[in-house]
Amino acid sequence: MNWVNLSTPLGLAVARTGGARIRPGPHGLLLAWDYHSRILPVHGRAMTIGDVVLLGIPESALVRRPNLLRHEARHAGQYARWLGPAGFLPAYGLASLYSWLRTGDPALRNHFESRAGLLDGGYLHLADRPPDEPG
Repeated sequence: MNWVNLSTPLGLAVARTGGARIRPGPHGLLLAWDYHSRILPVHGRAMTIGDVVLLGIPESALVRRPNLLRHEARHAGQYARWLGPAGFLPAYGLASLYSWLRTGDPALRNHFESRAGLLDGGYLHLADRPPDEPG
């Protein structure tokens, strides 16, 4: 679906402009290794556009975070359900704003991050999990 709604082609274009090497990954994802961009920086993190995961971390760091790609695959599913970038990106932005206004952090009360798994995404540790975060 993310090919049809153009989010995966957009993700590939962004990855290419950031000089990334594209490799197939688990969960049907395309991993964009060595992504670097000043326009959309992801240093030390990961960001998904469609089925493309822009990785600002080395492969050795991903080994230490085995659930991160599962988290990013959930975001890929969100792009599909929210009809691609035209639906997902504004909704995600509003959810980030809501979370930031409530907590001072754009992820902690962001519906999309919560549904993708805050722990899997590395946003909190188990001891810090909010009471309404699924376990």
